[in-house]
Amino acid sequence: MICIRGATTVTENTAEAILAATSETLQEMIKKNDFHVREIISITFSATKDLDAVYPARAARELGITEAGLFCVQEMDVPGSLPMCIRIMMHVDAFTKTQNNVVHVYSHDAAALRPDLSQPTKKSNLGKPTRPIAKKIPPKTPPQSNTIAIAIDGPSGSGKSTIAKTLAEELGIMYVDTGAMYRAVALDCIKNRVKLKDESAVTAIIKKISIDIFYDQQGRQRVILNSEEVTEQLRSPKVADGASVIAKYSEVREYLVAIQQEIASKQSVVMDGRDIAIKVLPFAQLKIYLDASLEERARRRLLEFESKGEQADFQTVLDALKMRDKRDKSRKNSPLVQAEDAIYINSDGCSIPEIVDIILQEFKKLTDR
Repeated sequence: MICIRGATTVTENTAEAILAATSETLQEMIKKNDFHVREIISITFSATKDLDAVYPARAARELGITEAGLFCVQEMDVPGSLPMCIRIMMHVDAFTKTQNNVVHVYSHDAAALRPDLSQPTKKSNLGKPTRPIAKKIPPKTPPQSNTIAIAIDGPSGSGKSTIAKTLAEELGIMYVDTGAMYRAVALDCIKNRVKLKDESAVTAIIKKISIDIFYDQQGRQRVILNSEEVTEQLRSPKVADGASVIAKYSEVREYLVAIQQEIASKQSVVMDGRDIAIKVLPFAQLKIYLDASLEERARRRLLEFESKGEQADFQTVLDALKMRDKRDKSRKNSPLVQAEDAIYINSDGCSIPEIVDIILQEFKKLTDR
């Protein structure tokens, strides 16, 4: 795998200008490095805070880059930084090209950022597309030694997301809700009337789906499904149940795991889910298995539904969680299990601050070594 960097600038905050500049840079990165778009594993886009008219990732989809994972972030507003700038980091599944032969593309005013990287070097032919993204092997060690990875696993309703969000805020690092990605796939199936229990049909749709993740100015994760903001739609019981069904399909998991690993390869993260410590972030410095009794989890989930004005009864929620647990723990592909080196925490009777404090104490033990 190789990493290709790119950056460009625009003169106005309009969708037309942003998409045109991004598209131009992407095409130059592909052309100068001579590879096929299907060899692209993932692309991370970042834009300065003065650019918010459109997601730069949309340009990739319009160029036919449909099989790669896309990730959008907004940069910090650092005094003296280059204004109206779009940066691109592209990872390509290449075997006949080395990192030393990569041609990075820094155009317009962005050329002043890294003149050392924008100099062309010798090119080589990558040939035809090779293996698909599903073959990507999880890294055994952190891609960057200065990044922190915290993995939180546990059953549905154990409080993983709330704890992970709070922990990320306390540490000042990124929170990644992996469950939202699975819900996005389930939502797309529901919208297109694809039978969730039909693995071949779901596998077919995952090859066409576009899931983009970005963070707003408040640091909240937002999910874009096929160019539509769907974050609020992902929390419905129907979508959550559907996510549990499609999560057992290997191609769905491998597609999303690749995106999740790409995010963690560039920055410190707190990531929660059901196979984070074992499958997604086996290199995580801190692994937590957060548990709670079935009754406690049902009570929490019922309160969550009621807070949103949704009707539900305790027994229905309890039965749904039982079924969810059975599916998550018995599936052949990445079942819910506690990693051997994970710290077990039972959250029954504990407040959010208390659990976060326990995890922070464990984190401090690592940093004090």
